Amino acid sequence: MRPHLGHLRGALIVAPHPDDELIGAAGLIAHLLRRGTSVHVAVATDGAASHPNSRKWPRRRLIAARQMETRRALHRLGVMPGSIHFLGLPDGRTTVDDCRRALVREIRRLPRLDLIVGPTRDDAHPDHRAVAIALETTARHARLLGYRVWPPQPIRRGHLSTLPVASAAKRSLIRLHHTQLGHIRDDPEGFQIMPRELDAFSRPLERYVWLR
Repeated sequence: MRPHLGHLRGALIVAPHPDDELIGAAGLIAHLLRRGTSVHVAVATDGAASHPNSRKWPRRRLIAARQMETRRALHRLGVMPGSIHFLGLPDGRTTVDDCRRALVREIRRLPRLDLIVGPTRDDAHPDHRAVAIALETTARHARLLGYRVWPPQPIRRGHLSTLPVASAAKRSLIRLHHTQLGHIRDDPEGFQIMPRELDAFSRPLERYVWLR
């Protein structure tokens, strides 16, 4: 069942890390833009913890690269740079209170916000859970739609909605995040999206659950 969105003036897609907005909601972003909705994307953390032991990619360089990858992929979807906001919270060390304060400031900047889309609190990553809990207590005037990234499998609870997406197109967008796909080679403990995970992330249905 598709999500019943109605007429939306503005939507905010909240990503715990750079690339989560695509994994969780690339199809929804495209759908909203086609409907004429003003779409903003807020990336909560700086994404700097994916390769902590890389000498070639120190923290500042990695943050800049991940922001560039985000802008490039979202521009291909139709989201302009002025609608992309990096909140700069510490990757892997963010708290619910940090998320809440940053999101309240961000939401206050955005007029006519009807829909917020973010992670669900049953996501396995602690940063995702912190963002999810913070969102549940902010901007109560807007509806809240949840997606899950980890583990990359269908949500099976609550008032489930699905949205068909072009699988190949979504895969190509995710692959623009080169830093997360094996481009950084001098940190054997660094994060990398594996082929089976990329397959799961680019499945032809996006699944959401209404949280509010």
